[in-house]
Amino acid sequence: MFGLLIAAAQITAPAVDCNFDLVSLQFAGTPVEQARCLLRHVYPGGVAGPQQELPQRIAKLVGQPVQIDLGKLTASLRAASISLPATTPVSETSDHVRAIYFVIHDTSSPYIGKSSFPARFDTAPRFNDVSQFLGKDAVAHLFNDRLGRVTVGHDLEVGWRATKLERIIGERVRGRFLHVENVQPRQEDPAGAPHNDRLAPTPGFTKAQYRTLALLYILASARAGTWLIPAYHANIDRGIPQAHDDPQNFDLTAFDEYLAGWVQELRAPKASVSVGRAKPLAGGHS
Repeated sequence: MFGLLIAAAQITAPAVDCNFDLVSLQFAGTPVEQARCLLRHVYPGGVAGPQQELPQRIAKLVGQPVQIDLGKLTASLRAASISLPATTPVSETSDHVRAIYFVIHDTSSPYIGKSSFPARFDTAPRFNDVSQFLGKDAVAHLFNDRLGRVTVGHDLEVGWRATKLERIIGERVRGRFLHVENVQPRQEDPAGAPHNDRLAPTPGFTKAQYRTLALLYILASARAGTWLIPAYHANIDRGIPQAHDDPQNFDLTAFDEYLAGWVQELRAPKASVSVGRAKPLAGGHS
């Protein structure tokens, strides 16, 4: 292990905005500071907004031990037809460093070119089809469609890389990030280059998607034992050439409100102990 750390320290990390460290395999700062950098709003073309204070619930939870009633969580997963266990671990790297990042993506699909988004497209089969992303090499762990339905690409225990940063660093970072793709169509921006896919619908995601995504964040965090650091795909890769621009039009306040509702509903009794297997992340270290 010591030799691997020395070797990692001799490799130059990709120059990404939030400063990923190759020894600790994490971004700079405390969990809250990392979340603030990684949750900067993503504008068309991938431009990042300024860092903002985190919404109340995320700010309170991130990096802390999880206190959730696993029986209630299991029942909620079953009610939502999410076929994932609530008690198995999340992925780890080859050096047994567990996942601490919950990465929010959008599929940027289907692409409709110069057409307008049709009426009631959120319920149309074409706008909820994730089949192209599946198979043994599914591009993410989980897929959340416009109706809030979940399709599993890989269990959260499987180490999977889905960002440019992870692919550049290589196998040693596999397992540090968990990935959720949220179905979002795109259309061409007439002010941009031909055949671009810069424009997403407004609002960007449905209430059902936010509600499901919040539940998935709780599930992943409960399995990790610590509230994970949420991150937008674009901000993880920011600074790497030809980085992605997702998720577009993501409403962090809406996500936080659904998260607060779920936490209240799934709260463990006061006499219970945390389901977490880890201590709070101090100074950003797991």
